[in-house]
Amino acid sequence: MSAPVKLSYRSEVIGSLLRPEYLKEAFRRFEAGEIPESELVAAQDRAVLEAIALQESVGLDVITDGEMRRQFWFDPLTTSLAGYDPKAPAPAIFTAGQAPAQQLPTLPAVTGRLSLKSNLPLRELTFLRQHTSRPVKATLPSLSYASVLYVPGVSDRAYPDRDEYMQDAVRLTRQIVQQLVDSGVNYIQLDAPRYTHLVSETGIENFRRLGLNPDTWLGDMIALDNALMADFPNVTFGLHLCRGNHRSMWSVEGGYDAIAEQLFTTIKAERLLLEYDTPRAGTFAPLRFVPKDKVVVLGLITTKEPELESADLLKRRVEEASQYIPLERLALSPQCGFASTLPGNLITPEVQRAKLERLVEVTRSIWG
Repeated sequence: MSAPVKLSYRSEVIGSLLRPEYLKEAFRRFEAGEIPESELVAAQDRAVLEAIALQESVGLDVITDGEMRRQFWFDPLTTSLAGYDPKAPAPAIFTAGQAPAQQLPTLPAVTGRLSLKSNLPLRELTFLRQHTSRPVKATLPSLSYASVLYVPGVSDRAYPDRDEYMQDAVRLTRQIVQQLVDSGVNYIQLDAPRYTHLVSETGIENFRRLGLNPDTWLGDMIALDNALMADFPNVTFGLHLCRGNHRSMWSVEGGYDAIAEQLFTTIKAERLLLEYDTPRAGTFAPLRFVPKDKVVVLGLITTKEPELESADLLKRRVEEASQYIPLERLALSPQCGFASTLPGNLITPEVQRAKLERLVEVTRSIWG
């Protein structure tokens, strides 16, 4: 059953690790038509094996494939399902942080009827489990992210009704999850960076531009994510919240206060993976709303900056959080992925390793 999984993992990554340069080059050459798909897959396989070796060597409790088969963290939605078009972009906002050397990513809007064409997370997890005996997790976007890919004036040609689109999205994503569960996966993380847009006036205004009602959107999305997670009794679900992650930039700022009570108490996820590496995320006080049957994974280690957090600082922060949630229901992670998009954040592989080593060092010191 899921209960041991829910409670036992103290150290994990959010999902992505820095892509090696040879993999970035393979993606570029494949898109340019210079190499066949088999050569790209070989580069991806090599990068995944290196990601496994890194995570095993530092001693993480649960690992991913580093998302080496993705160009964007949301690929399990937009490449697994037909109907999204990157040439008809939805709004992307990154309002702060160091300016990127490359163009901002575009989010593919839905322009056609959705259908299941592949299962990227299943492909990822099948290869991952063939090459490690460590516990693993699958990562895929929350349905809350699908909602912002519906663009009025573009998407309504395929779906005149936004709700009909979202019902198709949840139905098809449940098929992806079902295939993962049938393969033996028992830990699935839903990535939901858009929930935190409701703590920011910038984010709320972005919702309005998309025709979303900020007053009802939170409850609507919680219901859809709960529908996605329903009836999988042997699976532990996690919900990851952050404030954007591309080339060390972020989208919005603000503590969890405005959404904490409703989200934390009604979402069915059993592990809440929460960004907490900077004052942008506010205080730990909203954790008082987390029910007693949920674990909070504190994202205290930043993936955006190269400075290595001290063990003493991380221990003090965990102690502060334990004023609201007992230690036995806390765990530790980075605040987000190291490379939510192909270029990666502005740190080096050496810094990435050091941060993962520090993560494991602190969790073992606290929890043994």
